[in-house]
Amino acid sequence: MKLNDPGLLNILSQRENQDFWDSHPVVCAGAVLPTGPIGAAIPLVIEQARLQRGSVAFWARPFTGKSSFVRALKPVLRKRFPGCGIVVHEAKSNDVIAEGSFIADMLLSVDYQGKVPRDLPGKRNQIRRALFALGAERRHVICIIDEAQELDVQELIWLKEQANWLTEKGYKVTTVLIGQQELLDLRDQVLSNGRSDLVKRFFLHTFEFELIKKSPDLEPFLAGCDEDSEYPEGSGWSYTQTLWPTAFASGFRLGNEVGRFWFAFSAVSPLARGEQGISMDYVAGALSQLANMTRERDGEHFRPTSSDWAKAIELAGYAERAPLVRVQEARLRELKKVAEA
Repeated sequence: MKLNDPGLLNILSQRENQDFWDSHPVVCAGAVLPTGPIGAAIPLVIEQARLQRGSVAFWARPFTGKSSFVRALKPVLRKRFPGCGIVVHEAKSNDVIAEGSFIADMLLSVDYQGKVPRDLPGKRNQIRRALFALGAERRHVICIIDEAQELDVQELIWLKEQANWLTEKGYKVTTVLIGQQELLDLRDQVLSNGRSDLVKRFFLHTFEFELIKKSPDLEPFLAGCDEDSEYPEGSGWSYTQTLWPTAFASGFRLGNEVGRFWFAFSAVSPLARGEQGISMDYVAGALSQLANMTRERDGEHFRPTSSDWAKAIELAGYAERAPLVRVQEARLRELKKVAEA
């Protein structure tokens, strides 16, 4: 795009509107783009989704970016398995565990619009019919449970029952559990209860959803801002293009800033002993701060300096973070025993 291109002038005009600027996915720290950890996790889900009954579980530390993972996962699965039914359900902590309430919550997640039966047999029949209809085109249902650490063992039993019913009808069923570190406690509880069937069904493939550990982990995210993104919808303009349109027209790309961005994190505050990486929240927050700091500096020769990156990271609160250290995990031997039983 040339500097006198009408399209560039249009972008420059729109970005002066404060609502347009504030709604930018990068500015509001809500951009859903791949990172190294997301790129590593998605193939693990796809591998299980090929099976008649597949499942995979991911546990993550707070602020790791698992919510972004959930949002990024859906379009990938729809493209890879066209016609599949996808339900995203957020597990809730309840003082009283009741099958009726569990099914009613699941029906909401499936976006069921009808009247929910009051009796338990009616509710069971309704959730089965809803899931059957959801995945009818491909005969494949993918159930993503967010905040899965809130599940009760009994709720896993009910999930298994619904999955068994669908597979008996010739459906593929894929379960993806995504939760905080406490998801490992749920796995241990299942083990201690002697429910090897639930371990095999839900926890045989358990992985940590990791933090940003090295500069290449940032490359897909920043490159996505340059190329695989669009704002506003239907415009054909990438995130970087709408943030710094004149610089973009002159060749500026965030993807070329990976090294400087990564180094600035260490310069601001090196990782503490035992700390496993950088939270995605700080990456998104720093990029949002950079956009706001440099909004008026867009120009043909604009490039963020090392000081700009460091200041943005400071404003994102990275230096005041509470280090996230690894919780010792020595339970894989037990899982292997269960798998071999």
